[in-house]
Amino acid sequence: MMMIYGLFQLTLNLNPITNTMKNYQEYLDYCKSLAEDVNDSYSDDIDVNDRIFELADNNEYVIYTGKAWELVNMIRECNSELFDDAVETVQDNDYCGIYDGDIHKHMILIAFTLIRNGIHSAYQQLESEVVA
Repeated sequence: MMMIYGLFQLTLNLNPITNTMKNYQEYLDYCKSLAEDVNDSYSDDIDVNDRIFELADNNEYVIYTGKAWELVNMIRECNSELFDDAVETVQDNDYCGIYDGDIHKHMILIAFTLIRNGIHSAYQQLESEVVA
């Protein structure tokens, strides 16, 4: 019994959905921290848009389906305009044929779009602060 309980605890502790964003401000702060990473790692050899794409593509809110769902639902509730823009972007782009009607893939693509656009917006804001 103790062993099963220990495995159950281990499973709960490894659940990637435990640390999800709870509100829109956390989303903005999260994207800003990723944008700061882009800014800190900037060099002439790396295209900023490629780096933003890479961060979004490898992001925990994109690679874990449950986290993608949580992010998309939170944004839908907190900022419907941002949600609608992400859905429209996914619908307008083929994303190399990734979407094949699977609802989970659809949520992942929306989450990817939200993270990528969030990092991009935060990066532009950081750049405008440097110029000013």
